[in-house]
Amino acid sequence: MGLGKCDFKVGVVAPKQTALIVIGASGGVGATLLEYISTRTDMVCIPTYNKNRPANSLFSWIQHDSNDFESTRSLFEAIDKTHEISAVIDVSGAFFAKKLQKSNSNEISQVISTNLIAPFILAKNAQEFMKIGGKVIFMSSIVSNMQMIGSSVYAASKAGLERGILALSPEFGQTGHAICGIRLGYMDYGMTYRLSERIRMDILGQSSKESFININILGDKVLEILKTETTHINGMLYEIQ
Repeated sequence: MGLGKCDFKVGVVAPKQTALIVIGASGGVGATLLEYISTRTDMVCIPTYNKNRPANSLFSWIQHDSNDFESTRSLFEAIDKTHEISAVIDVSGAFFAKKLQKSNSNEISQVISTNLIAPFILAKNAQEFMKIGGKVIFMSSIVSNMQMIGSSVYAASKAGLERGILALSPEFGQTGHAICGIRLGYMDYGMTYRLSERIRMDILGQSSKESFININILGDKVLEILKTETTHINGMLYEIQ
């Protein structure tokens, strides 16, 4: 992470580097997306992890608990000291596939908290600390529109996130920012490993494609959003299948 340079001849502090914060990039889709976009953007990518910091990584990782308001605020305050925050991508989330009848209250609460409440905490802080023109990109799921047995809690959390994006977009527009989401199809980068082959095939059967998504499709869409004017993406829900 650059700390900025000072030109002592003219007494002018060099402008901060622009930063792209990637929430939940320590594994799965997040880790793969981080590697893809970091080589294709001029922004400094600053990833976060919750429990396990990736070993042998060249990135400057920051520990962050998305469900904790103070942890989220501390994250933004720390980065704001050295960088100009241009965008935030939230690739975190709790994947869950179990019938409601067999789910316990802790499992339900964790999914709702991680997939719905935490994004609101993130959005609040991002809106405050991002520069004008800053963007927040959340990852939703095509499951939000599906009727699959065992997906009710997960689907409800993602559907709530999508409604939140739409509801918050006027507020973000007033401050010169943008909030949007990507309704993502299934990718073989961690989120489907715990599913049985039968359920995986059921998912593909309900999808318009015959295979899982490759990371370059998601990565290119994210890069496209980052280059687009805020007024054109604010409140948008993009679907990638």
